Amino acid sequence: MALTYALFEKLFLKDIRLFSDLVRNSSRNTALVLLLPYSILWLYFSWMDKKDQIERLADFQPSSDNTRNMIPFYDEKGILKFSIKKENLLYLESAENYVNICYLNKGKVSKYLLRDTLKKIEETFSGTEIIRCHRSYIVNFEKVKVIRKDRDGLKLEFDNPSVTDIPVSKTYVNSVMQTFSKYCQTVDVS
Repeated sequence: MALTYALFEKLFLKDIRLFSDLVRNSSRNTALVLLLPYSILWLYFSWMDKKDQIERLADFQPSSDNTRNMIPFYDEKGILKFSIKKENLLYLESAENYVNICYLNKGKVSKYLLRDTLKKIEETFSGTEIIRCHRSYIVNFEKVKVIRKDRDGLKLEFDNPSVTDIPVSKTYVNSVMQTFSKYCQTVDVS
């Protein structure tokens, strides 16, 4: 294209400059005319693509299938001592400065003793289905099968028959019932 323009200028417009100068100038002008708009368009489309990628990454929510769904337990010094899948955790029981972690291991109920307080562990589970139901207990509500009311108050029964029933103290009745109402439409506590 630049060569054609240089020939046109030399033959028809009778330009007095050297032909090599005409080719150089016309090459530069052609490059500016053709490459500049394409470069700007390439930068624009590249920017739009990166913008779309950032928006997709911002909207990305990892599904529970992709994550291992593990719950780590740290001792009072912050050292990882125990880790378990969420679906295997049954409940946590306070034992003064220790916590008994009750979980399912190959279909059997097992316990792990961790040196920490229930209050510190409770903070890590805020906003989940693992809630405090008693001064001494935190339960994985996904494992609760029945909420039963007897003369002593509310009791939580688990889907595993070998697990003892967990009491619900009056302080935590409202939070237990709110969590339970997420799992069913109507709740009758009378």
